[in-house]
Amino acid sequence: MNLSIILMKIIRRGYIRFIGWYRKNSFYAGVKKAGFHIYLKGPLYLWCDNVYCGSYINFYPNVTLWGPGTISIGSHVEVGIGTTIYSSKSIIIGDNVSIAANCYIIDSNHGTAAGKLIQEQTSVTKGEVVIGKDVWLGAGVTVLSGVHIGDGAVIGAGAVVNTDIPENAIAVGIPAKVVKYRS
Repeated sequence: MNLSIILMKIIRRGYIRFIGWYRKNSFYAGVKKAGFHIYLKGPLYLWCDNVYCGSYINFYPNVTLWGPGTISIGSHVEVGIGTTIYSSKSIIIGDNVSIAANCYIIDSNHGTAAGKLIQEQTSVTKGEVVIGKDVWLGAGVTVLSGVHIGDGAVIGAGAVVNTDIPENAIAVGIPAKVVKYRS
């Protein structure tokens, strides 16, 4: 093998290790509290000053945590590629939750009052978002303001959750409707 190829491989490995070290240290510096074994599988965009994390969390590439509110993430959680979590007040994610790729979790919305430009409207919230323990959000799920998803619930891919989902329910569709329960 050519010496220049070997050198390039060594440099690339060093660069990848440095980037991983930098991401992890930047993440820990930006959160209020973090447990052990938090894995950043790629870039994570952290624009929220009030993030609390448990232990054993996998953040896959291009996850965004942002907003002026609080984001609390339990232990043993998977957050899929391209997921965005925006908190204006409070979002709580329980233990053992799996969030698939490209999900959007938000606890507020723009105001829609007449006589005022949309861009000048303040955020409106129906309350905090609570995702219980052992919940699975399929790919592309959107969870809106004020929603409580019960422990053990499964939300099908592409669903828009705008009302509470009971424990062990399987919900699908736009808006999400319970179709059966886990047995």
